[in-house]
Amino acid sequence: MRILWWFQELLVDLLGRSPRTHALLLAPGFERLRWWLGRRRAQRTVARTVRRVPAYRAFLAEQGVPARAAFADLPEADKRSYIARWSIPERCVGGRLPRRGVVVDESSGSTGTPTSWVRGPVERRASREVLRVGFLRHASPERPVFVINAFSLGAWATGMNVTAALTRVSTIKSTGPDRDKIINTMREFGPGYTYVITSYPPFLKGLLSDDRLDWSAYDVVCAFGGEGISEGMRDHILRRARKVVGAYGASDLEISIAVETEFTIALRRAIAADPALATALTRTDEYGVLPNIFQFNPYAYLIEENEAGELVVTITRPQNVDPRIRYNIHDRGHVLRMRDVLPVLRRFGLTEVLDERTLDLPLLLQYGRSDHSVDYNGAVVPPDGVRDAVAGDPELLAAVENHRVISYEDRAGDRRLHLALQLADGRVLADPDQAAHRLLAAMRRANRDFDNAIATCSPGTEPTVGVYPFRGGVFAGDGSKLKNEYVWILDAAGAEAAGIDEQVVSPRAA
Repeated sequence: MRILWWFQELLVDLLGRSPRTHALLLAPGFERLRWWLGRRRAQRTVARTVRRVPAYRAFLAEQGVPARAAFADLPEADKRSYIARWSIPERCVGGRLPRRGVVVDESSGSTGTPTSWVRGPVERRASREVLRVGFLRHASPERPVFVINAFSLGAWATGMNVTAALTRVSTIKSTGPDRDKIINTMREFGPGYTYVITSYPPFLKGLLSDDRLDWSAYDVVCAFGGEGISEGMRDHILRRARKVVGAYGASDLEISIAVETEFTIALRRAIAADPALATALTRTDEYGVLPNIFQFNPYAYLIEENEAGELVVTITRPQNVDPRIRYNIHDRGHVLRMRDVLPVLRRFGLTEVLDERTLDLPLLLQYGRSDHSVDYNGAVVPPDGVRDAVAGDPELLAAVENHRVISYEDRAGDRRLHLALQLADGRVLADPDQAAHRLLAAMRRANRDFDNAIATCSPGTEPTVGVYPFRGGVFAGDGSKLKNEYVWILDAAGAEAAGIDEQVVSPRAA
């Protein structure tokens, strides 16, 4: 049996090295087999991890879980309980970091403390193939592919990994989020390519609104990650791009666990247009947001949902340098298999959605962060970040009653961030503008990702801070509610109805 599993891994590894043969691994008709093999593969990877990774053995012992426990009995791990407790070598196979072939990238998350992530050659190749399936397959056959990597560069996980993943399968230039460089590059190389531009949705929208380039002369595919997109923003970008597709991942895991396809985009639009369909397939009524919908390979990722509605991910690939077993990134979501989705679509008569199905891979529905954080230009912004900044400022601590993080879409279709402060009854601030500057400056110091998100955001989409009187403005209805609401996620109509009173500050200089 061991020889059969070894041969299976060798065959998958060989097929995955070429875009043409990799397509065989995703051929339709094998959904049940991939699902079953993925679970068996996960069990073998767990056994290997217990045997060869010192940190995971210690983690199980600390949790009182025997090494031979059933998969369902294994404890969930996350950054706090696992990553922060053991060093990188202890978390690696064999208890040491390989001397060659490892790429190190970094994330700071919402805590501001940098975390390094190590990735070996096999997992980098796997990320490349997922990105190819998600992005490069949209290129025109008669044109070579030119990738413009407009994610933030340096050690940040997404920017580094996109460059590493796509170098061997395309021409690529890593410009970072710099409009001038991108436009000059496209002028220099001309319209003979399919340009796949990768970045966060707000930057892509701003870039394709720039009239210095005749976009109609170019074949452009926009590929986004780091945060979700509204269908209104997708439509806005599609005025000048031929395709707009996204990928789902996390620096804790891998940058490309799942991808949008024509089918998932059509399904999401159908769900947005039909509340009955949304009720049948999603938890929009419960969470109050339209889910992002992706497809993933169950042979490579075993994705579960825990009792709190959070996604728990196991990377089934045994070759990873730093394995992840039942890892919780604290995103809300769930998985739907095609066998459950297709009958619903047929019942609703959605033949136009069914016609888009080319892959029978299961669906991943993601509703945002379970800790009620919001995304801003690729950074995670938790309400606790506002709380800590207020607590560290004597004037704000004395005057502020409550706070709220509001993520909303403005009339132009941009995803915006508004930080609302409610003053205590009878209190005022001597200089609200300066207080707003101090708040943003403190948050930027504490959260490097947020600092970078502001530094690289499109002009006119910077975060804003509003100072509201007690029970005024967006806090008008708070007195009638038992619990404080620390996060609002609004569409353009909701934001306008809420009457968000922006006290605009200059965060780039904060």
